[in-house]
Amino acid sequence: MFTKLLLPLDLTDKHQPVLTAAVEAAQQGATVALVHVIEVIPGVSREEEQSFFDRLEQSAHAHLRKYADDLLRRGVSCQYAVLYGHRVSEVVRYAAESGADLIVLTAPRLDPDKPTAGWGSLSFRVSLLSKCSVLLVK
Repeated sequence: MFTKLLLPLDLTDKHQPVLTAAVEAAQQGATVALVHVIEVIPGVSREEEQSFFDRLEQSAHAHLRKYADDLLRRGVSCQYAVLYGHRVSEVVRYAAESGADLIVLTAPRLDPDKPTAGWGSLSFRVSLLSKCSVLLVK
């Protein structure tokens, strides 16, 4: 059904359920693209803080490479990219430009006593703005 999955990942280790979903989809013939967006700081150019952004980018590449290697070992066709910009808009843009037909995101667990608390999450905002399907995994 889906042929190109996009998995936006932050630098935490909470994404195993998303990776499991990606492996299951890939067994049906899908490819996977991992992406991490380094949030730019308004009013500060990358050149001003080049060493700071270089360290962030190195960490992001190492983190994505770890996940990509795991997926490749499981027989999943995988690539990854590190982007700069506003996280939500960059994920939505990259999904459209790369031809992704499904974005798979780690979603926050919501508190039933505060059901609107997670509406500001990246996963919720991407799900509203994306032109392709979005799977939120808890």
